[in-house]
Amino acid sequence: MLQQMRDNAQSWVAKVIVGVIVLIFALTGWESISRFGSNEQTAAEVNDTEITRIELEQAVALQRRQLVQQLQQLNDNFDPNMIDDALLRQSVLDGLIERAVLVDGAQEFDLHISEAMIDQLILSTPDFQVDGQFDANRFDIVIRNMGLGSRMAFRNLVRQELLLAQLRNAFEATAFATQAERLQLARLEEQTRDFAVIELPIQRDEVNVSEEEIESYYTANADQFMTEEQVVLEVVELSRDDFFDQVEVDEQALQALYEREIGNLTEQRRASHILIEVTDDVTEEQALEQVRAARERLEEGEEFAQVVEDVSDDIGTVASAGDLGYTVRGSFDPAFDEALFALEEGEVSDPVRTSFGYHLIKLTDVSAPELPSLESMRESLVEELKAEQVERRYVEASRELANLAYESPDLIEPARALDLEIQSIGPVGREGGEGLAANPRVMAAAFDEEVLQDGLNSQLLELDADTSVVIRVKEHMRAKQRPLDEVSADIADTLRFQKAVEQTREQASELVEALETDSTEPRQLAEELDGSWERHEAINRSNNELPQPLLRNVFAMPRPPEDRPAYAHVRQPDGSQWIVELRGVATPESLQAAAESDLYKRFIAGQTGEQDFTALQESLKERADIERF
Repeated sequence: MLQQMRDNAQSWVAKVIVGVIVLIFALTGWESISRFGSNEQTAAEVNDTEITRIELEQAVALQRRQLVQQLQQLNDNFDPNMIDDALLRQSVLDGLIERAVLVDGAQEFDLHISEAMIDQLILSTPDFQVDGQFDANRFDIVIRNMGLGSRMAFRNLVRQELLLAQLRNAFEATAFATQAERLQLARLEEQTRDFAVIELPIQRDEVNVSEEEIESYYTANADQFMTEEQVVLEVVELSRDDFFDQVEVDEQALQALYEREIGNLTEQRRASHILIEVTDDVTEEQALEQVRAARERLEEGEEFAQVVEDVSDDIGTVASAGDLGYTVRGSFDPAFDEALFALEEGEVSDPVRTSFGYHLIKLTDVSAPELPSLESMRESLVEELKAEQVERRYVEASRELANLAYESPDLIEPARALDLEIQSIGPVGREGGEGLAANPRVMAAAFDEEVLQDGLNSQLLELDADTSVVIRVKEHMRAKQRPLDEVSADIADTLRFQKAVEQTREQASELVEALETDSTEPRQLAEELDGSWERHEAINRSNNELPQPLLRNVFAMPRPPEDRPAYAHVRQPDGSQWIVELRGVATPESLQAAAESDLYKRFIAGQTGEQDFTALQESLKERADIERF
């Protein structure tokens, strides 16, 4: 049978909303966005909008965690203390100011986000649902763990993010590329270059470093040689699984659930049908006449499958002789259901009118369910009944733990009241560790100012659907400078590398000058370096086989004279140098086809849109009344 049209696919606005939720969960702790009239100390003012110091510090903590994670992915030995916190704080404050300026700009352009859109977002967000349905208690727990003080704070944050998305889209989605721009880009992208390369290796072992140099570097860069700031944490953990052993299942409730479950195991019927649709071209009378004619053919002995193939408008079932498969009562249109469940096996109905048109329905099979025994279902039924009780107890215990943690100076009373153990974790640094310390939300809370500096318990942290914790800092070990003898070898290695890199660069510069003045021949240079020139012909910018630093610098070199090559040197990632001989530059004669490429159009339009939006940002910032404190 023809199925009803699915709900309309979500528009770009709906997709933006989903992205906003992801962003919001990343921005843990931006609780002050909606605290109008707050008495918190102000970090900056943008027009009439205040940016509090709490908001700034929480945003700094978030940015610092993300930066540490990214840098440690590149270097396992990266020391988080090398991050310049003052510079980071300044950068984050600039970002918050830019955000506030853009929000004012969006409001100035009279952009609007409806309350209904925000309502739908909240109701349809999986993080706020239990068993597929919106749950107000879960919603409150989640936004509290985000650091938002109220539901209104969450709604305000969503509204701001959507306003900013609308504002950006208004500029970036309307940008376009001109013919001249496309040709210019094609001319650059389709260009090829002929060049040769020879390597000048770095000589680290030949470099000496004095004790005075080591001491001088240690003094000048003292902040690089600090121990890691660490904390020892106390944790109270609330797990949903712990409640399963605390609840009992009543036999009467078990019997009731069993009867309800087997009551859902109803008879299934398999049907085939012929459909004549009522459309703008086929009237009610014409459709009824056609279906009656089909009924007469069946009564005369024609096969149901043949009549389906000849006349049925349900193209989805024609190939299967009209088969709709097995179904239970209530699956179809009420009129269709009533006719189907009134038939005997093998019988064909009279014409049946539904919202699709007229049907002839044939009952092809009846399947009566085999009812399982109570004992065979006992384990799953007990689990289901316990889950209902556990859910209630877990939510109630979560609320109690959150309240007790807020009211108590430590975790002793919350742990005693809920019969929980106080775990100890650490010492551990800002980047986290193992177990609970590997959770970014736990570490963010551990280094939150109120928890770290003021000694307060954290808010209730929902780590997943089944686990919540409250933490406090038991011991705070501040960063201190490491002694010189402990880091002397590392400093010497660093200085040795820096010196070797500089010496190699100077040598490469001298060799390039000698090649340019003809005082050295390329062949002679190859003999001196005990190497050979590696030649590359007709190489374009998109080449994936050559190192990108080399390729970028080759294409940055000016076009060589017609009668001689051009030379340059390029640093390799390990400090060695490439000596480059650029021999020729070629551009295709015809670029029209390449210029019409959708890739070029999208690239230029994207760049133009970003430039337009950046210009808007600068314009709004110039007109804004911004004051930093």
